[in-house]
Amino acid sequence: PSGKAAPVTSSRVPQVSLPSFGDEQGKVIFQNGGDTVLSEGSSLHSGSGGGGGHHHHYYYDTHTNTYYLRTFGHNTMDAVPRIDHYRQTAANLGEKLLRPSLAELHDELEKEPFEDGFANGEEGTPTREAVVTYTAESKGVVKFGWIKGVLVRCMLNIWGVMLFIRLSWIVGQAGIGLSVLVIAMATVVTTITGLSTSAIATNGFVRGGGAYYLISRSLGPEFGGAIGLIFAFANAVAVAMYVVGFAETVVELLKEHSILMVDEINDIRIIGAITVVLLLGISVAGMEWEAKAQIVLLVILLLAIVDFVIGTFIPMESKRSKGFFSYQNEIFTENFGPDFREDESFFSVFAIFFPAATGILAGANISGDLADPQSAIPKGTLLAILITTLVYIGIAVSVGSCVVRDATGNANDTLTVELANCSSAACSLGFDFSACERSPCGYGLMNNFQVMSMVSGFAPLISAGIFSATLSSALASLVSAPKIFQVSESRAGYSEPDVNWGSSTQALTYLSALQHSIRLSGVEDHVKNFRPQCLVMTGSPNSRPALLHLVHAFTKNVGLMVCGHVHMGPRRQAMKEISIDQTKYQRWLIKNKMKAFYAPVHADDLRDGAQYLMQAAGLGRMKPNTLVLDFLHGQDQRLDCQPKGPVAPLNVADQRLLEASTQFQKKQGKNTIDVWWLFDDGGLTLLIPYLLTTKKKWKDCKIRVFIGGKINRIDHDRRAMATLLSKFRIDFSDIMVLGDINTKPKKENIAAFEEMIEPLRLHEDDKEQDVSDKMKEDEPWRITDNELELYKTKTYRQIRLNELLKEHSSTANIIVMSLPVARKGGVSSALYMAWLEVLSRDVPPVLLVRGNHQSVLTFYS
Repeated sequence: PSGKAAPVTSSRVPQVSLPSFGDEQGKVIFQNGGDTVLSEGSSLHSGSGGGGGHHHHYYYDTHTNTYYLRTFGHNTMDAVPRIDHYRQTAANLGEKLLRPSLAELHDELEKEPFEDGFANGEEGTPTREAVVTYTAESKGVVKFGWIKGVLVRCMLNIWGVMLFIRLSWIVGQAGIGLSVLVIAMATVVTTITGLSTSAIATNGFVRGGGAYYLISRSLGPEFGGAIGLIFAFANAVAVAMYVVGFAETVVELLKEHSILMVDEINDIRIIGAITVVLLLGISVAGMEWEAKAQIVLLVILLLAIVDFVIGTFIPMESKRSKGFFSYQNEIFTENFGPDFREDESFFSVFAIFFPAATGILAGANISGDLADPQSAIPKGTLLAILITTLVYIGIAVSVGSCVVRDATGNANDTLTVELANCSSAACSLGFDFSACERSPCGYGLMNNFQVMSMVSGFAPLISAGIFSATLSSALASLVSAPKIFQVSESRAGYSEPDVNWGSSTQALTYLSALQHSIRLSGVEDHVKNFRPQCLVMTGSPNSRPALLHLVHAFTKNVGLMVCGHVHMGPRRQAMKEISIDQTKYQRWLIKNKMKAFYAPVHADDLRDGAQYLMQAAGLGRMKPNTLVLDFLHGQDQRLDCQPKGPVAPLNVADQRLLEASTQFQKKQGKNTIDVWWLFDDGGLTLLIPYLLTTKKKWKDCKIRVFIGGKINRIDHDRRAMATLLSKFRIDFSDIMVLGDINTKPKKENIAAFEEMIEPLRLHEDDKEQDVSDKMKEDEPWRITDNELELYKTKTYRQIRLNELLKEHSSTANIIVMSLPVARKGGVSSALYMAWLEVLSRDVPPVLLVRGNHQSVLTFYS
């Protein structure tokens, strides 16, 4: 129970009459261990989290002795499915409820089995709450909304220098039509990326770490760490690039006025160094100051864009010689098609433009500073993509409709006489720029990178826009680089550093990055994508075809399947059989296209053999974490699913067994998989059906979820479960809340159960004390009168559940149901097996599933 899967029964059992697949009521039991599942937080009983004053207080038990009264009508230690069991403890989300561990459910005997034997409040009833409350240290912490935190940042990063300097050249090369296509293609790429980012952000609680955090939740910490590390350093290098761009623009202005300080190169270095120090000072001052600076820069950028738009409507005679004629049909028509020059092509132009559209992670990179990143990242990112795309397209169409491709800049190049061979737009507008065909000109879309300044109503505003674009991008990158390395308390075991100095100082950031990159593989809250790696007790693989095909359906391509075979009897003979079978059955699996391994072992009995397999099967991370058993009726009936050669006619029972053995090989059609998720085992009961629906043979099946509840809370419980399933991204066709689970079953069904267990009872009350004591010692599996009375309520529940299964799930392809937990030494093996028998009688095939109470489902992808 503490990690490895355990056999279902706690002692040897005699031959019990249990229906087989041939009786159309096959049953499979799952119990999963925790080898590849990481727990949600620290030890269940730990008293504190990481340092820095953030303390987690963990208490174990269920939610007092009144909560389950609403669900099952009596107190029970086993937790029902609830969203609060899946919350991350470090998220500022209020309470987190802890389900009891599987080990504690098994060991409950020490307290006596209160579930059915004690009234509420009596000895053995749990009294402590399993509630974890986490309160963030919010003093001095600034949290941004979606506009200030995401929209503004993304727009500033997407609107880079490209908008003011290169876009006009792209229009000249590709023409208006292809320029719009270039922008649209870049937008498609960034939109898909934005949607992926939004999907991850809305799929769970997002904390600090930006791109690293999001990627690690999608691809795992290894990919997240590698990509995040590169991305962080790319942002750091980008600071230098943007600052150099800013410094070069300033130096160009200084050159025009002949006021260089030293020389051109050294002036760039001086201005760049001063700029970096100023930007660092803004970021060190705090995120609030940085956000205010971004707002100012955005205002300047917007004014520059408005200045350009206004300028397009103001034709000036002095600008006509430079190729600007305001909006003209002739210019739009001429510039609509491409005119690639200097070995440029559509894709080279696209490559030049595309970096302008890649600033969409600017908001996600400060995820730790967002008040509601789940809402802010999707809204801000996608709206920023929409706004910037429209502006890019608008400016591309505008500049392409107003400015010709080539112009001399000479006011004397007007047409004095109409030239017969002059068919350009400039000719129709009274200018002859044919000289540009003989030698390069300095103006027009193809030649002048300052077209937007020339067109604008007030040119200095465009220069201010260029400064704003470069500085805002540099500032965003300066902040984003360390934010990617920002690892929150729950992941690294440390408290948040004092959200300003730790995030802004590059030296400390890089040192922290190295420390955390070393720790990546051991970080506690990196939730692994759980994959069932099943040890299936098949015996010879061809002897239980239905079991084999069912498990293979959800392990194929995503998990591991090991076919366990326990050889008993004389060791020498068994070892000879193992040697032969190893090759024989592995070949059989390959021939039948089963992605599985065959693992034989010798043992004195089946129980020991199963334990040997659980300890020894697999290698490294490829070790089984889930044990799968099946029940068969009477003697161990086996039937090869692919008989060879002529066969004798089958009797009715054998025919039904043959049909059952192949039922999971065929396409399952548009039927249902009914999930009776009565107790919260960590999500395995829900994960198995979901994995089935991802396979071709099961893809048309719909999942129906059944949960326990109370009559007057059915709507509330249904909505709560729908919310939980939506968090897990699991599609379902219906949710049914059963408010009558604890109704007493029908008398005839109770009588049938009593008749079934009659041969297995001890009847100690009818015997002498010494006789009954002797029988208890010799046959500990027998059901005692005291035990039967003590567990009467639980027995009635299993009978009642069978009635409900027949009522609601008689037409399902398969039923997946929570496996009742047998407490160690508390329930006789015969009574426990009788519960499973009555639970699954006369219904479609049943999978009885019990996870190890560690979460295998997560809000992250």
